[in-house]
Amino acid sequence: MVNRPRARKRIHATLPRRSPDGSAFQKCDFCGEMVAIALADMHGCGPKKKELKRFKGNVGTQNAVKPIISLQPRSAFNIFLETFMETNKNGNFIDTDRKGFETWKNMCEEERKTYVTQAEKVNSAYMMWLKRRKIL
Repeated sequence: MVNRPRARKRIHATLPRRSPDGSAFQKCDFCGEMVAIALADMHGCGPKKKELKRFKGNVGTQNAVKPIISLQPRSAFNIFLETFMETNKNGNFIDTDRKGFETWKNMCEEERKTYVTQAEKVNSAYMMWLKRRKIL
């Protein structure tokens, strides 16, 4: 069997739209702004031009609600690191953080036990707070 020759579609390129002076922008009749011709149909001006919405609130400090850090659940490592940072304030945060991590890695289970129990207390207090607020 022989394949029939395919009918080829001819595609004609459209010329890009240009303004009379040859640029890709034209001046709007209503507002006088230069608008890209490709976007001219989306240009919203004229007698019913929408005004920009402005923020009408107070500028300055906002009254943000402070989170209750003492109740938020944390791991035993986070509690250890908080106490370690408080006791070792030498100015360099990264070095202190690195030393705290190395100290935590080298601790035995017995030394970590106090931080684990403290983390469990904080987590249970947080769960009780959620239940009282009927969030959970």
